[in-house]
Amino acid sequence: MPRPPVPNATPSGERRAAFDGLVARVQACQRCPRMQGRARVLSRANGPLHARVLFVGEAPGRRGGDRTGVPFCGDQSGALFDTLLAAAGLRREAVFVTNAVLCNPRDAKGRNARPTRAELAACSDYLQAQIALVDPTWVVALGHTALQALRRLAAHPLRLPADVGRAVAWNGRWLVALYHPAPRALLRRPLSVQVEDYRQLARLLATAATGPAAPPA
Repeated sequence: MPRPPVPNATPSGERRAAFDGLVARVQACQRCPRMQGRARVLSRANGPLHARVLFVGEAPGRRGGDRTGVPFCGDQSGALFDTLLAAAGLRREAVFVTNAVLCNPRDAKGRNARPTRAELAACSDYLQAQIALVDPTWVVALGHTALQALRRLAAHPLRLPADVGRAVAWNGRWLVALYHPAPRALLRRPLSVQVEDYRQLARLLATAATGPAAPPA
């Protein structure tokens, strides 16, 4: 599966410097009133800047990324994500992991909440910059909110649950939709089915290295 062309001749040293500059801007960000006092979850701990696969979640969890500074790390969603990555034969240290918004949104009772449209819009250029700098061949959207955030950057047809595991050409890359690895998602898509979804992702990645000119439908 040949990759759609993405012009990116940034030398690795320049890319690291550009990423560090992006991290500094994110750490100083004051765009969203609800995010004041929250960790800005972007650093080199998100993954390698040459990653072939970039995962986009919804937002850092209050017991996960907001506490540890690493997306999908330290909470139930993180543990499930590690299990699913293993099913795809992927190592956490080989992929780049981020979120549609880089801070933890909470409701009035201090519980995790979905990002608002305004919060997604405020973080949109940060997401675009991460994708441009990492320059992955594959972008994997974890859940509806991630798909919505990526649609802000470039149009795509993917929707859950109809398009789980489907790969489409998107923004000079390949985009795949999977469920968010949150415990509540297991009510809609059991773990055994999600394991198969990640095995399908592994097949897509393997096919891309050896085979056809277009992604499977």
